[in-house]
Amino acid sequence: MSSELGWYASIFGIMLFTGLGLPPVPEEAGILYAASLTAVHPEVRWPFAWLACGLGIVCADLVLFGVGWKWGPKLFEYRWVQRVLKKERRLMLESRFHEHGMKLLILARFLPPLRTGVFLIAGAARYSVPKFLIADGIYAVFGVGLFFFFGTWIVAAIDHVRTWAGHWAIYLAAVPAIGYGLYRYYRYLKARETSGAPEAPVSVAQGPAGAVPEGQPEVRPEGAPEAMAAARQLFRE
Repeated sequence: MSSELGWYASIFGIMLFTGLGLPPVPEEAGILYAASLTAVHPEVRWPFAWLACGLGIVCADLVLFGVGWKWGPKLFEYRWVQRVLKKERRLMLESRFHEHGMKLLILARFLPPLRTGVFLIAGAARYSVPKFLIADGIYAVFGVGLFFFFGTWIVAAIDHVRTWAGHWAIYLAAVPAIGYGLYRYYRYLKARETSGAPEAPVSVAQGPAGAVPEGQPEVRPEGAPEAMAAARQLFRE
């Protein structure tokens, strides 16, 4: 019984720290770890392993939410935070949070570069705690379940091949392959997230196209011929 509790505690701990970005690896690696324990160790029961995964993720997200709630505005001034979450992207997310908060929270789970930032923004924007927990619970049940059972199937298949081949070297070949698959998955999601990012202005003084800075007249190059003709007529008079 104590060994089982140790396995469940390790699952919870790994999901908690990967959810916080410590170390900076996708939390899917922690889910795969839980799936591996379930497939290889019969004493680890899948309902409790699944529950430990979900609880670890929810607790990590609540920590980030609380940090954003308490120190959000000041936290976003640090350069290392701005490297992770650009100011333009943060302002865009904040403006949409109260209207599409649950959608953003659920979709952010599949965009690793945005995960930490979105949960911090949710806290800084004083987003509804019950809605935050509902969105997190939806992913903990369905999203974690999808990765968990798929990972269990993969590890069970690898263990079956190991039994058939009669050599543990199968695992030595499988671990790099799975690690590479996780890396490609992370790169794909990161490219997908950054491809939809809005382009930042060239400088802080430059606004969006068509915008006129306050206190300055509107400039319309297409109206220059009409303006010149009006000036000539004025001088003739």
